[in-house]
Amino acid sequence: MAAQRTGVQKLRTPEQARQFLRDNGITVVEFARQNGLDRHAVNDALRGVGKGNFGKSHQAAIALGIKRDPDSCTKSANSRQKPTPGTKSGKAANAKSGSTKR
Repeated sequence: MAAQRTGVQKLRTPEQARQFLRDNGITVVEFARQNGLDRHAVNDALRGVGKGNFGKSHQAAIALGIKRDPDSCTKSANSRQKPTPGTKSGKAANAKSGSTKR
C-alpha cells in the first residue's frame, strides 16, 4: 500500500480555483478583499496569465491553492538552531583544529 501524506492539500488548476469560487458564491473582488490581495492579481492567476513566481501574483496563486506556500512544509520551529556558547562549528572550526577533508 502506498503511504499518503496527511495535511498536504492537492493543488488546484486555475479552472478548479475559479470553480471553487463559483461553488461557494464568492466573487473575485470579494476573495481578493478577504485575503488582502489585488483583484487584478487574483484575476490574472485565475486566467493563467503569468507564472505567479513572486509578488502579488504569487500571493494570489497561493491563496487560490494554485501554488503551494513555500513556508508550509519547510519551516519548523527549530529549523535554525544557534550553536551552544563555547563551541564552534563550520569551516572555521575545522581549519583551526587541523582537520581537513580529503
